[in-house]
Order: sequence, then C-alpha cells, then structure tokens
Amino acid sequence: MKIQFVFKLTIASLAILVTSCKNTSKMVSNNVSKQSQSIVQPNILFIVLDDMGYGDPQCYNPESLIPTPNIDRLAKQGIRFTDAHAPASICGPSRYGFLTGRYPWRRGPRGHENGDKFEDVSIEEGRLTLASLLQKNGYNTAQMGKWGLNQKYSAAVKTGMKPGTKDAYDFPNKKLLGPELFGFRYTWTDTHLYPKIGHDTIEGMDPISDCKLVFENGLPLNLNLEPDNPYVILPNSANKVMEYLEVYSGRKENPNFHQDKNKPFFIYWDSVGPHAPYVPLKQFQGKSKVGRYGDYVVEIDDFIGKMLDKLEELKLADNTLVIFTSDNGPDKYTYKRVEDFQHYSMGKWRGVKRDALEGSNRTPFIVRWPGYAKANSVNNTAFCLTDLIATFADLVGDTIPKNAGEDSFSILPLFKSTPIEYKRPPIVYHNTRRKMAIRVEDWVYIDAPSGIVEEEPDWFKKERHIVDDDQKVALFNLAEDPQQTKNVALKYPEKVKEFKQKLDELIQKGNSH
Repeated sequence: MKIQFVFKLTIASLAILVTSCKNTSKMVSNNVSKQSQSIVQPNILFIVLDDMGYGDPQCYNPESLIPTPNIDRLAKQGIRFTDAHAPASICGPSRYGFLTGRYPWRRGPRGHENGDKFEDVSIEEGRLTLASLLQKNGYNTAQMGKWGLNQKYSAAVKTGMKPGTKDAYDFPNKKLLGPELFGFRYTWTDTHLYPKIGHDTIEGMDPISDCKLVFENGLPLNLNLEPDNPYVILPNSANKVMEYLEVYSGRKENPNFHQDKNKPFFIYWDSVGPHAPYVPLKQFQGKSKVGRYGDYVVEIDDFIGKMLDKLEELKLADNTLVIFTSDNGPDKYTYKRVEDFQHYSMGKWRGVKRDALEGSNRTPFIVRWPGYAKANSVNNTAFCLTDLIATFADLVGDTIPKNAGEDSFSILPLFKSTPIEYKRPPIVYHNTRRKMAIRVEDWVYIDAPSGIVEEEPDWFKKERHIVDDDQKVALFNLAEDPQQTKNVALKYPEKVKEFKQKLDELIQKGNSH
C-alpha cells in the first residue's frame, strides 16, 4: 500500500476501527496488514464542484456574500480541511490527478493542459482510477456530470470521418465512451460534439464552451444532436443522483443504472458549475449578493442539500461517506467580482484558476462520515487530492500496484476522530504554462519568476500590498506571508537551492514515493 506517514494508530488498530462500524452496510472480505478482516465498506458520495473558490463557501470565508447553508451544514457534521490542494489549477488535469493519483504533468509535454476539444480521452488505457479500484472491490459505480477528460471520439465516428462536426458521429450504432472506460458502470455525462454558439455565451468564452450534449451510458439523450439547454444540465445531473439513490433503496426501478443492491455505491457527482457560463435557474436568481455567479453557487448548494436530505430520507446517511471539494480555484472573472461586489472567491489567498499560487489550487475539502469523522472539527494538514486513490484503497483493504497512484498517499487516518501526526512528502504545483512549484511544509518555491498566468489587476496588487520584483525564481513562507505578497528568494538562498533540488528529484523520479 502506498503510504508514507507517521501516525499513532497501527494498521491493525485501523482495521479494528473500520470493522467496528456501527452502521448497517455491505460486507466483503479483504486482507489488511496480512490478516483477513471483515471490513465494513461505506457508500461514497463524492461531490466535486467546477471552479469554486476557497472563499466562496461561508464555512471557509465568513465574509463570503454567497449563502451556502448546506455546504456549511456538511462542515458542521464533519471535518473541514483547510490545506487541501488540487493536482492542477485547471479542470481536466486536476480531474486526471485526483482520479488516478498521479500528477497530470507526468503525462508528457501537454500534461498540464486540457487538450483540444475532440482529442481522445486523456487517461491512459488500463490506468487504475478511483472508480475501477472501487468496482474491483465490489462497488456499484456511477458518474453524473461534467467528466472533463474528453471521450473516445475516434471510436464514435463514421468510417473516414473526424470528430467535431454534427454529421461525423454514428449514433446509435456506436457509443461515445469516456468514464465507462475507467470503471464507471453508469454514466450521465455532458460533453462537446461540435462547435456552435450555445444558449448563453458570455464574453471571453469559446463558442463551443456552452454547446454541450448529455450522454447516458455512451448514447446521446437528444437524438437530433442539438445542444442541451445549459440551464438544466446541472439540475438534471443532480436529480439523476437522487434518482440513483431512490433506485438503490428500492423505491424506484431503472435498469440503466446496472445496480447490484447487495453492494455499496460510489457516486461521483462532478457538477458543471459554478464554471462559466453562469446559468442559475430563475428561482435562484437574485439570491446572493454576487450576481449570476453567486446565484449559481446558491443553486448548487441547494442541490447538495437535497442530496443530503435524500440520504437521510432513505436511511442511507449513517453508512455514507460524503466528500465535498472543488477541482481548482476560481476563474479569472474573480477580479471583476471583487470590483463589482467586493466578494473574494479566492478568499485571503493570492491567485486564480491557471496560476500556481495558493488561491489557484487550495480548495475546500469536507468529509462527513458518521461514526468516524468528528463533527464540526477542523484539520489543518496539507495534502493533495491525488491522495484519494491510496485513501480509498486503504478504506477497502486493497493495495495499489506499482504502476498506479504514483503520487498518492493514504489520508484515511485523517478522516478519523482519533488525532494523528501526519507528514506527507512535498506537494508539486504547476500552472498552465508548465511552470513548476513545490510546497514543503510552510514554504512554496516556484521555479520561475512568477506562478501567475491570469494577470492581476494593478488595483488588486495595491490592495494586497504585493511587491513586484525581478528575481528569476520565487519563494514564499506561508506562515509569515500567507498572501504571498513578497518574494524572499534572495533572503533564503539555501532554501532556494534545497527546494529546487527536491523539485527536480520529484520530477525526474517519476513518482513521489
């Protein structure tokens, strides 16, 4: 098992903790620390928002102007982590990282990018993912939402055609697969098929960005291949999660879900929002003080509340591990929201989506696990979302093979009420220009003059007292300067040398172990 940490619980006592779960649940037999143990496997609801900033939920930022009562409720019922980091500061690479446990830039020269719209799926064939790991260990697996890692376009087109035009595809004779190739038994996925001005294009958006179609298990729901209304994609995906729960509990039937009710479930709801375009339903418009973006967050929060209520109603809550997070920091329109509404989606941090600063990759992360996670608690341990695959392997008593989870370390003990001392190896950051950085304890070293991609407005730099410099690299101490306002590389040349060497080692080695 790929774990490198110091903790006060032994593996044997951890197994005992898991075995002693009070919840009614599905049981399987696995090997834990060379012993065959009967492990209680919880259901898992994994909620990942798209471009939500650390400063948007009120439980992370009391000055947030967006009401988030249900995210706040989740935090009160579980553990709120303050130092969790996305594997990348942009959607696709981040999702690759937390689904595979491998830094996305390890894929090659373009690993830090989203890739072109109609390139084939960006996870390597046969690579272990959260879903394939859990499916192998007896879980029903379902994905509803964005996916964001492209599809196998080349296998869905007519002979001699290339993807990207409406008439290129051969549905229903062929399927457009993506998450299905990596362990998800049921999928409800919105994706791109061809460029077309959509329903709600906003300034700065690519014409294709709001032109999406929904596919269920690889086939389009709209047989005419016209774009779906962007206002209903998010609500429909959330409602599909709740339908899945109702079918699982026996209230409804839907053979498309391919459920085995004698097995636990893993639901991955990767919301399309609050990524632009901001498309709140009418009943949520005006509910925040941050315009359409804030109203969209209010809508998402409402659906999260409905999911939590559904778990309670169906008596599934006590045996369901709920994890809430975001794929990266807030988008570049954050600065405009500061100007217009005095709302800081990045919170107190510096940086936005695409950058390599705290605001671009530090993300909300909440765990609710009745009977294990201490309610209304806070954990300040630093970790990366790549750590989830090793954590889930620990949860089910499995091991990660050497060719998987290269940058993953189990944080399962952090989900427990018993205090532990945890020390993770350094976390590697990068931006969308492949400028690399490393986090070592309270230090952040950037192997470039800056981690910035989205230019900061002068008024913002003045407001935050950011000091410009002409140094070739950047070094910040988060304990003394959490907003990364002053580069101290010249003051600590020995740290620069140490961290540069460590960063190079982690890049060249091919893994973090």
